[in-house]
Amino acid sequence: FIEIVLNAQRGGCWVERKNILHKVNELLDTFCQDCFLNRHLRQTYGRNHAQRFCIQQCSVGDELKAYGEMLVNQD
Repeated sequence: FIEIVLNAQRGGCWVERKNILHKVNELLDTFCQDCFLNRHLRQTYGRNHAQRFCIQQCSVGDELKAYGEMLVNQD
């Protein structure tokens, strides 16, 4: 019985992790792939500046951080 419960819990975490990763990929494909602002900042100021902007100031970056925290807290 305990083994079945543990396997069910692991399976549930795996499914939830897979769903979170799917949402992250969907966000990246929808908003970040062709982001004009990211491209402009990258060309003008460099990759580090563009990344910092996305992480600290972009609303999509905030969502990505939240999903990342969910993934980290699952383990």
